[in-house]
Amino acid sequence: MTVLKPILQYGSLAAWPYWLAEALEQIGQPSINVIPEDTDVFDLDRRLPYHEALMAKSASRYRKVFKRGWFLKQIPSRFSFVHYHGSHLLRGSMHHLLEGPYLAAQKIPMLVSFGGGDARIIDIARRKNPYFYREADPTRDARTREYLKSISKYVRFVATDCEMEDYVTPYFDKVFPFRPPLDLSRFSSRPAEEKARPPVVLHVPTEPHVKGTEQIVAAAEKLQAEGLRFEFKMVRKLTQKEFYRELSQCDIYIDELRCGSHGVTAVEAMASGKATITYIRPDLVEKYPADLPLVNANPDTITEVLRHLIEDDEGRADISRRSRGYAEKYHDSKVVARQMLEAYREIGFSG
Repeated sequence: MTVLKPILQYGSLAAWPYWLAEALEQIGQPSINVIPEDTDVFDLDRRLPYHEALMAKSASRYRKVFKRGWFLKQIPSRFSFVHYHGSHLLRGSMHHLLEGPYLAAQKIPMLVSFGGGDARIIDIARRKNPYFYREADPTRDARTREYLKSISKYVRFVATDCEMEDYVTPYFDKVFPFRPPLDLSRFSSRPAEEKARPPVVLHVPTEPHVKGTEQIVAAAEKLQAEGLRFEFKMVRKLTQKEFYRELSQCDIYIDELRCGSHGVTAVEAMASGKATITYIRPDLVEKYPADLPLVNANPDTITEVLRHLIEDDEGRADISRRSRGYAEKYHDSKVVARQMLEAYREIGFSG
């Protein structure tokens, strides 16, 4: 009996590599999610799930270097394929110097996915999106381009969303579409309580300035000052479990107003059957499925969009129902896993 080597899902990215690995297991292809360190991004502690962490954040620099090198050496004997998720073992723009050629020489097929800031080229984003915000960093784009050049020398294929496609297409042989996977069994999709109580509006930003939190708070305060009845909750630093509980109790979720494409949190809100506000760039709208139920808003329109959603109980309930259906159709982890398995096989995976 042939024992299948697992596919390595390396990185964290809001836990989607873990859900992808779990779903691949469920459809018969072993897969393991390994993260570099047992920590979260920014100042967060979401306690995201994973299968293995290479090291503790508190480990010495020497131990971190050793553990990364030791794990890299093990990959050919342990895994049949490497799917990088916004991260690689030796970090920086050095993938082409050691990690890439080593794995290529061992005939390990590789694919990379990006989550946003890991591949977004700021000058392009600003040209396409007047609302885009990122703190000034004159060397950031140069570093991003060097990273893309480095990793694409040996990783010739990418799976990512339609916004990231703008930035990465020049560097790779092929871009596969990728939608963040979720285990939908973890989300209840109760309908909004249409007239039982004032609607609850929730906003949980990872990076407040980047997400347009200031404009969201201002819109909520303006509407409340006008006498519109609703509860506004803005919280941060929740564990994933705590976030899901807050999400289950809201009626409207506001994701972000500046980035121009949606991320995992918007998908989690749709999976929970919530009317979800986010900003999708006009040039990207047609690249998403036609049945995308997200409510589009930017810093200039958020007040009126939010007002309409709060006042329209029936319309909000309809969006809620369509949101869960959309998540089931496009973001169910087993749906995404089957799509990714086809992509893996196209680029050399033989498991």
